[in-house]
Amino acid sequence: MSVLIICEKPSVAKKIANALGKPKKKTIYNVPYYELERNGKKIIVASAVGHLFTLVEKNNTKFGHYPVFDVKWVPASVEKGKKYVDNYIKALKKLSKEADEIYIATDWDIEGELIGFHALKYCCSKTKAKRMRFSSLTKNEIVKAFENPDEIDYGLVDAGESRHIIDWYYGINLSRALMNAIKAVNRWKTMSVGRVQGPALSFLTERELEIKKFVPKPYWVIEALLKDNLKAIHEKEKFWDEKEAKNVYEKVKNEKFGKVVEIKRTVRKIKPLPPFDLGTLQREAYNYFKFSPKETQEIAQSLYEKGLCLHPDTLILLPDGVKKIKDLDEEGNILCLNKDLKLTKSKYKLLKRTVKEKLIKIILNGGTELIATKEHPILVYMDKLIFVPSGELKENEQVVTLSYGDVYIQKIKKIEEIDYEGEVYDLTVEKYHNFIANGVVVHNCSYPRTSSQKLPKDKNYLKNILSILKNHPIYGKWAKDILNKGDLKPVEGKKEDPAHPAIHVVDIPKDEELSEKEKKIYDLIARRTLSAFWDNAEREYSNIKININGEIFKLSGSRTLKEGWHEIYYFPKFDDCELPKLNKGDLIPIQKITITKKETQPPKRYTVASIIKELEKRKLGTKATRAEIVEKLIKRGYVIDDGSLKVTDLGISVVETLKKFCPEIIDEKMTRDLEEKLEKIQFRKIKKDDVLDEAEQKLRKILEEFKKKEKDVGMFLIKKLDFNNTNSNTKENKENKTESKKVVGKCPKCGGELIIREGKYGKFLGCSNYPKCKYTEKLNKKVDKTWFRNCMLILEVIQQ
Repeated sequence: MSVLIICEKPSVAKKIANALGKPKKKTIYNVPYYELERNGKKIIVASAVGHLFTLVEKNNTKFGHYPVFDVKWVPASVEKGKKYVDNYIKALKKLSKEADEIYIATDWDIEGELIGFHALKYCCSKTKAKRMRFSSLTKNEIVKAFENPDEIDYGLVDAGESRHIIDWYYGINLSRALMNAIKAVNRWKTMSVGRVQGPALSFLTERELEIKKFVPKPYWVIEALLKDNLKAIHEKEKFWDEKEAKNVYEKVKNEKFGKVVEIKRTVRKIKPLPPFDLGTLQREAYNYFKFSPKETQEIAQSLYEKGLCLHPDTLILLPDGVKKIKDLDEEGNILCLNKDLKLTKSKYKLLKRTVKEKLIKIILNGGTELIATKEHPILVYMDKLIFVPSGELKENEQVVTLSYGDVYIQKIKKIEEIDYEGEVYDLTVEKYHNFIANGVVVHNCSYPRTSSQKLPKDKNYLKNILSILKNHPIYGKWAKDILNKGDLKPVEGKKEDPAHPAIHVVDIPKDEELSEKEKKIYDLIARRTLSAFWDNAEREYSNIKININGEIFKLSGSRTLKEGWHEIYYFPKFDDCELPKLNKGDLIPIQKITITKKETQPPKRYTVASIIKELEKRKLGTKATRAEIVEKLIKRGYVIDDGSLKVTDLGISVVETLKKFCPEIIDEKMTRDLEEKLEKIQFRKIKKDDVLDEAEQKLRKILEEFKKKEKDVGMFLIKKLDFNNTNSNTKENKENKTESKKVVGKCPKCGGELIIREGKYGKFLGCSNYPKCKYTEKLNKKVDKTWFRNCMLILEVIQQ
């Protein structure tokens, strides 16, 4: 009797083999696998390397043909850089022929179920197998999963396949439709449209067109320059009628004094700003440091990963036993203490980094040992519960521990420093932000990908953070004052995230550990965290009305009465314009009065910061992907970031074409509806075939109409591109006309402009008056047609 166990990746195969017996490592086709015996059975443990199969169309008879819905799964080696996949497929095929039973032991999620099922179906030529399900790779759980196998969850398989197939339907068909439309008018350009990028590009284009079509409207402003360089503006602010403005100006222009007729002073209390969610952090970092949202996200993640860490052999308490932290899966469930000191299950994510520094070894009276970085807080009892960094612990202090589910207090017997070089690990825990390490309660890091504007409710947790920060040379004074107040009620925002609290500091990194950019983001987060605990700021606003020969002018001023939280989080500027002490009836000398003609301004473009907020508002993308969406729009040439997001001629042309001929593609609602249906497949609330059929029928209808108008679409798109290209050489770009190199001369046939264009087989010269004039010229460079076609096929695979 022989058994084949199929895992998701080689490292997991090794762990499962070791848990089930004493394996021998072997290789076939340069692929490792493991062989062992258990209860008289020969067991082979082999693996995939993620997805072994990908989608292509069944009959690729004509290049660029669409619509295409007849797809098949083929080895992922067709994708660039994945030739190695073939060996894993051959290995599983060979090993499965010798097996009497097959077990699937891939990850317990949608993609894992799909990877395992595809290996079973296409490598082993079977659709039924036993399923090992485990949430962690402990020996007990692996053995339990092997001895009590489940069945394949075909709901998960259907959900995974549906998502891949629908994404393929949309990606390939729409890209081919656009490229064929251009080809139909003897032009060529590679195109692509994504399910989220399309709607995002659409609203960016709406703003761009609004700016382009904007017609400025003139207005007039009358100002009085007073003593001490104070400026008062006529109460009407904007005069839309020139004659009226000039009449008022003539009435007041020679006046030497104005009389104070009204004084209003208002004191406002300004609350601290709420703690950071990811989107707000990205916007603030862009506003103050010009960091892109993607860069800010990466820096925040880097700071997070520099967090508080434990020795790799530390034992972690899980719902089903214990496991060394170095052997944990990247994600899973863990046990932590709630506010009532009861064990509760929560999700975690695993972090690791490499260090070369002294670690703290804590030895308790009962013999328990824990090795951690100096900054890692441990829960101790000092008349109250408080987290204390390992490096600040002292002998005989009482540490909170757990044994058999009960909470105990143990004294520290000995503390020593040890030299260490290697990997250390940490966890981020969703609920109560602590976990059990070697039976000792420790605390975890702050997670950067969150939509929450609320700090944890646990006051002991907050006190621990402040206790750490009180030792900081800059932030320490504020942390101490907050602790002395004793009432820890930070300001909160409205947004919540059930998985994570707001972004906040948890420790003090060493300066040498941080880059200059990391220091800026850390400072931003630290100040925002502390300011949430601080007092309101107070500002006085003055509004004074001045009568100048019967015309009322307004004089406004402001001053800060109390800095409050602004002392800490000083980044938003308070513009102070303190007015002299004035009383009703006072006469104020006038230096001069001016009248100025101005024009209304177009709406502002989105920036890489403000578009994140807009995407969030429209519920497009996720907090983790929105920055990537913006990057893709820029990478594809649809948008240029020159301080603000300017939609290119290509971007505008694509959106206008889609809006005219298939508006559904850029419809935000369509994307949201489709996601909901894909989720329902997983829970068997809707059938896979129904969703695929609906998606196919919807796309067929769109594409059939599109195809009927293919030449019209192509002509419309090309005309838009040519028109925009021509326009780019007027007004603002006139000086750069020769540098653009789009127009290279006159057409010898009709006198129009010769423009460098791009066709299926490369660039050529064409007349700007096409299709009335069909004059073309070849460029010298030749293009290998076979090479070009292969490149396009590769591009299509990438776009999937």
